[in-house]
Amino acid sequence: MKTLTDTSLFEQFSLYLNGTASAPGELSAAYDSFAGLLAELPQDEGMMQRLRRLNYTRIELGFMQQACNGITEGCRHVLYDVFVGKTMALLDAEIEMLKEAFRHSGTMAGFKAEMTQERGRKQVASLTWTGTDSDLIELVAALMATGAVGSADGRKLTVADVIRVFEEAFHLKINALYTKRGKVFDRCTDSTPFIDSLRKNYIRMLDERLA
Repeated sequence: MKTLTDTSLFEQFSLYLNGTASAPGELSAAYDSFAGLLAELPQDEGMMQRLRRLNYTRIELGFMQQACNGITEGCRHVLYDVFVGKTMALLDAEIEMLKEAFRHSGTMAGFKAEMTQERGRKQVASLTWTGTDSDLIELVAALMATGAVGSADGRKLTVADVIRVFEEAFHLKINALYTKRGKVFDRCTDSTPFIDSLRKNYIRMLDERLA
């Protein structure tokens, strides 16, 4: 189950646990971005799946909070304690609102509809990604740069938005997404090795078909 941990906020928390604290403004902006992400969770997924997503994210944050509490007094940063607590409260509020929706919107009917939909779906192949995380980030960035992908509701997409779709499709999880994205974008030479490889192999395939 995909969580909401591939965000700049959770990356800030991870850096703090590793002994690197960012500027207060960066932490505040990351929190605002996370709050916006919660408000824009996809409405087309089942309510149970959304609830699982929120609960699993809360579990991940709970372990991070325990780790933060274990930091020695001289190395602790009170601002991070505050934002970890605020994020936990935000997740709790979202979970509670979703539970209320279950209770007041015909829960059993919703369950039956989801079960019927699942049974009616045709079986499709389960895909895996055999490339590297950097390969996938490079591909997604190129697709976005060409305008080949967009959101159904017209919302401006971020690399993280599209990466999450690919993670779902390929059943994978890219940790430290923003750090890896920075490394991909900051390549000084050979900036598109994966895309170059795609073109080379595609041309080879065409040549073999025409041979």
